[in-house]
Amino acid sequence: MSDTKYSLKPVEKKSLSLKISNSIYSYIQMNGLQPGDKLPSERDMSAMLQASRNSVREALRILEDRDLIEVRTGLGVFIKNPYGENSTFSIRLHNCTIQEIQELQILLDQQAVKNAINRASVVEKNKMLSIASEMVKLSDNGIYSHVLDHDFHSTLYESGKNSAVFQLVTKIRENRFVLQESSESGNDTIWLKTVPQHLQLAEAILKCNLDVASSLIEEIDEYGFQFSNI
Repeated sequence: MSDTKYSLKPVEKKSLSLKISNSIYSYIQMNGLQPGDKLPSERDMSAMLQASRNSVREALRILEDRDLIEVRTGLGVFIKNPYGENSTFSIRLHNCTIQEIQELQILLDQQAVKNAINRASVVEKNKMLSIASEMVKLSDNGIYSHVLDHDFHSTLYESGKNSAVFQLVTKIRENRFVLQESSESGNDTIWLKTVPQHLQLAEAILKCNLDVASSLIEEIDEYGFQFSNI
């Protein structure tokens, strides 16, 4: 793993394992870690986070359960590849404005929602509903989880059975995450306002209501992009 500038930050005791998982998720995104890259050791993460190794281990379990990392016994913790080993080409965008990227994401998300409605299994749709319900429960206590948000959107994109849409929109979301975390508006609590829309979106997809689902995903996107401009 290359040298990085972004470091793990200590977290409060309340909901410790969840907040540690958020901190590790931010570390992954802000440092641009790629599938196969290795995370710091439990001992090093414990020192950076000023938390016990047991708490770090529990946070890693959360990330592993969400399919973000892979714990290899005796070797360490590695970023998991959500695309498998069959990616055949890459696309690099140059000189794009935030507005142009926003238009692209909205188009991709609209297609992702349509694909999910038409192609997702009932199990996948119910998984989105379950994740969104979990987000709502946490939000009632003023807690927002980037890890759950990532899991929700990954499930949405994967269930659409279109790897190109999955990969493109995921890269856009990762880049947007870095922009927002680097800005003055990089505060987790701002995302609490989008939690109800995630639940409504999951319900609309389950009911195959394309018009409502399309409106909700656009509303979520527009809310997120306003902070990329700050």
